[in-house]
Amino acid sequence: MPDRSGWVPAPWSLILNRAAAPLVPLELAYRLALPFADLAHAVWRSKRDMARRNYAHILGRDADHALVEWTAHACFQHFSRYMAEMLDIQGWDMHDFADRLKIVGEDHFAEAEAHGRGVIFVSAHMGSAEVAAAIAILRGYRITAVTDQLRPNFVMDWAVACRARLGVTLLPAGGAGIKLLRVLREGEMVALVVDAGIDRGGGVTVDFFGRDTAFPVGPARLARLSGAPIVFAVAVRQPRRISFLAYVEPPLFSDRELDAEEDARQLTQRIASTFERYVRRYPEQWYAFREMWPDS
Repeated sequence: MPDRSGWVPAPWSLILNRAAAPLVPLELAYRLALPFADLAHAVWRSKRDMARRNYAHILGRDADHALVEWTAHACFQHFSRYMAEMLDIQGWDMHDFADRLKIVGEDHFAEAEAHGRGVIFVSAHMGSAEVAAAIAILRGYRITAVTDQLRPNFVMDWAVACRARLGVTLLPAGGAGIKLLRVLREGEMVALVVDAGIDRGGGVTVDFFGRDTAFPVGPARLARLSGAPIVFAVAVRQPRRISFLAYVEPPLFSDRELDAEEDARQLTQRIASTFERYVRRYPEQWYAFREMWPDS
């Protein structure tokens, strides 16, 4: 795996980040981050209430139930760990990723690659996105991903440089479709997230935890236009040690015998059902800070 650590000019924030990362072990970074998680849970009422509404539905409890409150608080704590990882990972190389990461279902990548149409890598706001991306990067892929503009600008610059160092190119969400098709036709990988929330728009109605909601239709439409398979994967933290477990699902394909809209609906439903299984298994590692159901 080639070293891409200097392939783009880095902003000052990334230079400082990379210099400081080796000085703070990840376990210590986790501990330092937890008070900020507790503070955010206490004062960021809109996100806390949104997480409780989402968890109340998936757990089948009232929003003020003790289990719902505990899970929402644990979600904030996991998100603080994720932020610590984003900072600490800048001091890692590919060997560090390989040592800390166990992959279940990696052979599914080979199944997808055999079709020679590129790969649509689909994940969610869950666990560690950086570690999930490392699954593909360890296989030699460069990834093109879509993101919203972050504020302030230096945060966006830092995020772009961090991802670039890992081999991930970030594109703005608007007008990215043609570029993504070009990437797939070159046999590379496109990365998208599926739990964008109902306020994002541009989605298709699916059943998620027994209730209708909207999931982005982009992965399904890209699959139909390009012929590329969709591979869903997540990377979650393991308890009591600094390691990660990644799951890679079998590839999903567009069905051209179906009407385009029905094909998109069925394929997106399969993605939603796959994601639902992981939320059931690791609910507190899902960053449920987006409104997921219209009537919640």
